Amino acid sequence: MADTFQRLQAARPCAITGSFEVEVVATKAREGHGLRNVMSLESGLVYVDPLPIDDLSKFYKEDYRKSYKNTLVPKKKHIYRAGNVAKSRLRHSKGKIKSGIRSLDIGAGGGEWVYLMKGLGNEAFGIEPNQGYGSFARDNYDVEVFLGMYQEAQFEKESFDLVTLFQVLEHLADPVVDIRNMAEFLKPGGLFVIEVPDILFPGMRFAHKWHDGHLYGFDGLTFEAVAARAGLRKVSLDVNPGNLYGVFQKVAEEVEVPSLEGHFEEARGRLFEGKSSYWALPDTYLKVPKRLAHRVREYQTANMLDQPRAILDAVYGEEHR
Repeated sequence: MADTFQRLQAARPCAITGSFEVEVVATKAREGHGLRNVMSLESGLVYVDPLPIDDLSKFYKEDYRKSYKNTLVPKKKHIYRAGNVAKSRLRHSKGKIKSGIRSLDIGAGGGEWVYLMKGLGNEAFGIEPNQGYGSFARDNYDVEVFLGMYQEAQFEKESFDLVTLFQVLEHLADPVVDIRNMAEFLKPGGLFVIEVPDILFPGMRFAHKWHDGHLYGFDGLTFEAVAARAGLRKVSLDVNPGNLYGVFQKVAEEVEVPSLEGHFEEARGRLFEGKSSYWALPDTYLKVPKRLAHRVREYQTANMLDQPRAILDAVYGEEHR
């Protein structure tokens, strides 16, 4: 932490403002090796500087799933967990995600969301760079998942009513450019649903916020600003425990970027206030027993069923019939 609070010129610009003036907020990854995270003085956006991975395409195609999950395909517990997460994401949409539409999930993982969308009567597709996870989805759920990066996919432009991007944006090198490019898949007026971790969430230990795969740390305002810079209008943005859930719309007119004046001071204050208050939160000491009980239930429930599809059908229940 000796280098934090140092102000300097970053190696790469803020994705929102293009400015290079930053303050260092962290110098180590959660695993202990060096990793510099900075906060833009103009916007309050947090990002890794410089990039820690030279070839992001290779990393996500070959290494990411193994490094995060230590497996080449989802285990039963991962399927059960991801199914419940997909179900909660549908609830977070508050009815904005309809049936009878054409949907595309970018970063589809094991295909749980694509399968949920298909079961709701949608023409559902996915994109997943990892061969193991993407093939698993196609083989077990009979869903259409393109294996590769989104830039390589051959889907027709302006052919989808809904594009979803869950826990992916923080991994991309240029969020504004990437969202703008992904939005080309959307029909005019279509919805773009994005979920990202909340970098200001006080319930996560400060030292655990930083790792090589998370190239950006968003809060509510910088998240909205990135989407606006990419041409998406906010429909709703919810702050859930640990995550931000945004519903945006592709519109023809120019989208006004929210004012970021003074946001650096506010975001910096909340980030380090969370660091100080973490050990005073009651939930900090309840995390381990809660997680252990949840994992036991998760293991027992998932292992009662033999097939991945049966696990998801049990999780989705009436919503998937």
